[in-house]
Amino acid sequence: MADHLVLASAHGRSVSRLERRAANEIAVTRAASSVLAARETARLDLIADVAETALLNASALSSLEAALVMRTPHAAGRLGLITDSACLTMGKVVARTGREL
Repeated sequence: MADHLVLASAHGRSVSRLERRAANEIAVTRAASSVLAARETARLDLIADVAETALLNASALSSLEAALVMRTPHAAGRLGLITDSACLTMGKVVARTGREL
């Protein structure tokens, strides 16, 4: 599809004011659609980045929890509570990011 409209009639005459106005409105509508698409793409990219960071951090915390439980089994309940609390908080951040953008 062309990025611009050719403003000439089939018989070589100049276009009317109405035709120029219509062409301009079409161009404005196309530009607005492009801006909207770019905004939505940026929004999705940000949500994905936040989610990826939370997932990686949750994985690291779970690995650390497992290592610490092996070293100090009697602290398993407290370590699990801390890890679960941190992971739930990260989940809330991810959900809030999606809602607030």
